[in-house]
Parts: sequence; C-alpha cells; structure tokens
Amino acid sequence: MSAMPMTRPDLPRAELVLLPVAPAVQAQRILTVELRSPDGRAWKAIGGGDTLAEAIDWARESCPHGTTWEPVGWEDLYGD
Repeated sequence: MSAMPMTRPDLPRAELVLLPVAPAVQAQRILTVELRSPDGRAWKAIGGGDTLAEAIDWARESCPHGTTWEPVGWEDLYGD
C-alpha cells in the first residue's frame, strides 16, 4: 500500500504571503572611555550615542572642567 497525497478540489490552495520587513533599528553605542589630560590625570566615563564619535564626545562632557581630555581607549558595553 503506497501513501498518496489527497487533495480536495473544493478547498482553495494556500498562498504564501510575504510581509514587509521593518528597517533595522540603528544600534546605539554605549562605551566606557578612558581619557587623559595633558598634565597626566586619568578619568573614566561612560558615553552613549548613535556613533562611536558621539559616544566618546558624550563621555568627554562628563570629565572635570579646567583641562582638555583626550580618549586613550574605550570598550563597548552594549551594541555591536
């Protein structure tokens, strides 16, 4: 006895419907940033933004005032 698929001509055939795909949400960058001042002080801050540069700028804004701070390293805390 062989198995044969049974079809019913009175039922409509199933149709595959492709749904639209929503665009991917842009990943936000969250970093811990190590910064140094010209006089050798060190500071660590957390920054976030849509890009690496924005996240570093955000972290730099939380540094103590009265000197300039340059990033010397960073590490992703969240995201790609």
